[in-house]
Amino acid sequence: MKIKNQILKFALMLAATSFCVRIGDCFISSAQAQLMNARIASAPSPYGYESGATQACGCGAVAGCRTCGGCGRIPAAVQMCPPQQPTGVTSGACKPCISGIDCAQDPYGEKRWRDARPIDFEPLWHGEYIGPVRLPSLLEYRVRINDEVTFTYIPNRQKTIEEYKLMVGDEISLDSISDSSIRQAKVPVQPDGTIIVPLLKAPVAASGKTIQALRKDLELAYKQYIVSPAIDILPVKVNTAVEDLKDAVNGPFAAGGRALASVVNPDGKVQLIGIGSVFILGMTIDEIKREVNLRYRETYVGIDVEPRLTRTASHVCFVFGEVVKPGRFEMDRPTSVTQIIAQAEGPKNGANMRQVVILRRAEDWRLVSTMLDLQGAHLGKRPNPSDEIWLRDGDTVLIVKKPIKRVDDAIQLLFTDGLYRVVPFQGLSIQRQ
Repeated sequence: MKIKNQILKFALMLAATSFCVRIGDCFISSAQAQLMNARIASAPSPYGYESGATQACGCGAVAGCRTCGGCGRIPAAVQMCPPQQPTGVTSGACKPCISGIDCAQDPYGEKRWRDARPIDFEPLWHGEYIGPVRLPSLLEYRVRINDEVTFTYIPNRQKTIEEYKLMVGDEISLDSISDSSIRQAKVPVQPDGTIIVPLLKAPVAASGKTIQALRKDLELAYKQYIVSPAIDILPVKVNTAVEDLKDAVNGPFAAGGRALASVVNPDGKVQLIGIGSVFILGMTIDEIKREVNLRYRETYVGIDVEPRLTRTASHVCFVFGEVVKPGRFEMDRPTSVTQIIAQAEGPKNGANMRQVVILRRAEDWRLVSTMLDLQGAHLGKRPNPSDEIWLRDGDTVLIVKKPIKRVDDAIQLLFTDGLYRVVPFQGLSIQRQ
């Protein structure tokens, strides 16, 4: 019984531990587990101590060992876990006692207050004013117009499958064991793709050829003058196109750091050094990476391009009509119709919240629209309004006037601001004789 009380005592100290280990079905700290193991090592095992939950200490069961207490065995760290949090900081151990509406519960469709039932409305815990970690509002982001994508150019040291081919700007050295006059320390590949070598009257094409292919061409050309030319070619400076590309990215007018920031143009393209325009509108970052690297590998060897989204285009919505502050509003997170009206400082007196019109442009720019009834929600009569929809980028919210407000404005315009200003009416007076 004494040992059992000790086990319960250690279990109650769980919240104060920084790390814990699992012994059977119990989570306790490492120090507590060692001490408890030392005390129950000689006792039978009716306490849920699973086989394999301990391991040898290594001290040889030396009396006074601070690790195992002299029993020779210590608990095995089966699983690390964070400390458990206390539940119900402000509500204690109260069960859900708030009645409310959860749109995921039965009955299906829009619910009324009569459908309210006790729900767990999450009593405030430490840090919960921030809100829970919700699901991402977008599972896969695709690049839009005016997004900024930064392309980082990284040298690639991976072995290529194909044999390297010379290009303009590369340099090679020529040597021959049979004729020293052929020897040249540096032979550059000219802009026309040829090289100029001694004894030969015409330039020799070199661009696009491998070292072996160029050697065979030179030996064939030199056999007109030398019986056995025995040409030897060594590369001196190769892959110069990649060096030029990195210099262009790190140029005096560039951002530096082998990075190039580019904004998606209205035509859905970005301009990249060396390959020109690339269409990336509607692509994910992984798709952009694959497309851009395929384009670069057609010309350059030994370079990888890593794109990353550094700035997203602003998401805006327009509110027009009977609100205190109509205008253009940015949406930096999922925003509903009521939330955007609140940003416009709310509806005016006389606004018809039963006929809130949403104008929207579809993917092919056709115009679609809908009409929402938000009056019941704003009066607190509809706890789960189906008309409280999420807005899209570029939506226009129209708040129209109520019929009585339109009649009042017509009277104001026709009589007060119209007829009575032309023919002032002083009213009737009765004089007594």
